[in-house]
Amino acid sequence: MTSQDYQFYNTATSSIQENISTLTTLHPSLQQLGDLPCVVHAARDPRKVALICGGGSGHEPAHAGYVGQGMLSGAVAGNVFASPSSSLVLELILEVTGEAGCLVIVKNYTGDCLNFGIAVEKAKKMGRKVEMVICADDTTLLNQDTLAGPRGLCGVLFVHKIAGACAAQGHSLETVYSVAQLVTKNIGTAGVAVSPCIPPGKPPSFTLPPNTMEFGIGIHGEAGVLQCGSVDCRSSVDKLFSYLCDARGLGLKSGDDVAVIVNNLGGTSELEMGVVCQEVLKWLELHHVTCYQFYSGLYMTSLGMHGISISVLRLDQEGRFLEFLKYPTSAPHWKPGSHQPQVPPVIPHDPQVERLVPKPGCPNERLSKILSTVYKDLLSKVGELDELDRQVGDGDCGSTVEGVVRELESRTSSLEFTTFSTVLTQLSDIVEEHMGGTSGAIYTIGLTAAAGQAKVSGDPSCEEVTVEVLAKCLESALGAVTRYGKAQEGDCTMLDVLYPVLRVLQLNSSADMTTVTALCSQAADTGVMKTATLKPRAGRASYIRSEDTDTCSDPGAVAAATWVKAICKCFYLDDL
Repeated sequence: MTSQDYQFYNTATSSIQENISTLTTLHPSLQQLGDLPCVVHAARDPRKVALICGGGSGHEPAHAGYVGQGMLSGAVAGNVFASPSSSLVLELILEVTGEAGCLVIVKNYTGDCLNFGIAVEKAKKMGRKVEMVICADDTTLLNQDTLAGPRGLCGVLFVHKIAGACAAQGHSLETVYSVAQLVTKNIGTAGVAVSPCIPPGKPPSFTLPPNTMEFGIGIHGEAGVLQCGSVDCRSSVDKLFSYLCDARGLGLKSGDDVAVIVNNLGGTSELEMGVVCQEVLKWLELHHVTCYQFYSGLYMTSLGMHGISISVLRLDQEGRFLEFLKYPTSAPHWKPGSHQPQVPPVIPHDPQVERLVPKPGCPNERLSKILSTVYKDLLSKVGELDELDRQVGDGDCGSTVEGVVRELESRTSSLEFTTFSTVLTQLSDIVEEHMGGTSGAIYTIGLTAAAGQAKVSGDPSCEEVTVEVLAKCLESALGAVTRYGKAQEGDCTMLDVLYPVLRVLQLNSSADMTTVTALCSQAADTGVMKTATLKPRAGRASYIRSEDTDTCSDPGAVAAATWVKAICKCFYLDDL
């Protein structure tokens, strides 16, 4: 087993009971039914209609997480992605059913329909009042010629919530059943994944080539109906809504009033979920679909699948669905939705920090040439910097550099090239706004300090900058970086490049620029090579095991050496 295959289980077979034990321990209102994989609501009212649901494990928090007052009375779990046996379902029905009867909610999978159906028939034979409703909300299988029909997906949770609230208000089994049936006719779900799930102790559920995504995936690890190249989030959401708008399924259209669940299938980051939800809200607004309740999060997973699904409920004109959705529940994993969310307007912002407004004059040919050379050389290093950073950090050093360089490139023509301090101040402002993380802060501090020193040194024009002025500005910059960033020379950072360069400038303050820059370029190269032998003592690299960083040059040092050498060669190489 490789590290990528590792999962946090004791054994694959014990995980289901252990999960149930944790759920009932953390939520005393829930109880396990003997040693069976069944969870019941401890304070259920026997005078009211009971609701049960269930299915294979691997969809947590569904379904046991939705047991509570106002939702399910009980839930039964099978093995991972396998229907519970009819005998287990029957035990749960008999446990929770009182005189008011029981509604059994089933997702449309053959095994579930058969096993729950058998249990319902046996319970009826034993004199219990029982009805069964089947949820088949998948809108991506409409072209499939199959007797099984659309699958039951996350939309079933709308049935749990609405039928559960209806039952909690004391309505009869006939009414609860009728409401549940109406809900199933007005829901649709479509999903997409960028990686499969991995069942306990087994290989990935399906194969997905690099840079591809699978539309129409289910919740049991099965592949979808369309595999295509990766597209951005907005295009993915558009595609999912194209399934939901298909008239053969939900037939979502302009003017509809809806409730929406954006469901995390288990392995999607919160950052991604935020982007997905924003695109969903924008789509609804653009297409004049009014959303009255919006839910997002882990509702029905497929283990750790990296994917999402969108479930839409078309609300009834009488407002009963919305009333029941808002009805309180004690179910531990039902997250209350946002009421009638809208994409907010942007609040006007008047910046409080005074910025230097460029007043373009005659561009300085030498400085323009230096900047363009720096940009070109840094962009050529993006891939190398990211790869180095993957070994010692979070893998984004090159991407961070690229972002700020692209911004600098686009704004160079509008820079004011009057005095050296003016140029440094403008560079500092751009870096502060467009270079995030620690690197952005370090360069902003350094450039700000250097600009201050340039003013103190007589604020020379760009043509009048001497080796001595450069030395003083760099010394001031490194002093500020060391003071605020805490790193020192020898800690395996960019300082191991820049301090040797500073010493060259200080020792050759009266030499011509061509000679000095050639020596500075050599010092930068030597500093980079030295970082491959040093133990990191600052930044993320300091948290990495030393054997993982041995012989690896520091990416920040490589980036610093790149721009130092780019500046230098504009002086000592005649062919540039």
